[in-house]
Amino acid sequence: MHKLFVYTCGISHGNPGAAAIGIALLDEQGHLVEEVGELIGRATPQVAEYKGLISGARKAASYAPEEAVFLTDSHSLVNQINGISQPREPHLQYLNQLALECLGQLPKWRLNYVDADANSVAHRLAERAFRERIRSERERTRLTRELSELLALLSLDELKKVEAFIRSLRAKTA
Repeated sequence: MHKLFVYTCGISHGNPGAAAIGIALLDEQGHLVEEVGELIGRATPQVAEYKGLISGARKAASYAPEEAVFLTDSHSLVNQINGISQPREPHLQYLNQLALECLGQLPKWRLNYVDADANSVAHRLAERAFRERIRSERERTRLTRELSELLALLSLDELKKVEAFIRSLRAKTA
């Protein structure tokens, strides 16, 4: 692959708060190669942006492009990675160094700023990770309620069988 375009986004619902990253990798013709939207735990917006770039660099390296162009809507990230400014906090200095090491695995790379509209695909992927988590939590709550109602109808012997079955399931996954 000659050139790979990597749109990255890191968002945090709070400062710090629940955070997610979104990454979209496109080839030279603009075709989607891979997309990622995942929760990364609790982080500040800057940490989320760095983690999005680091993950994007690792993904890009796996495709071995001759050149990778990274695009983000974070001015501070672009300025820090490009050496225009330096992160002040030690944890951001560490992430900056890690990002540069990951980018250094690529033969040729650059990081450019784009406005939020141009980076909307990566932002939507990060937001989708939040929506999927909420959807999953709602489904878990619904199933727990339904199982509780069904268990209330069972006899003691039936409950013991259910308990044994659940323990066997847990043993298989442990």
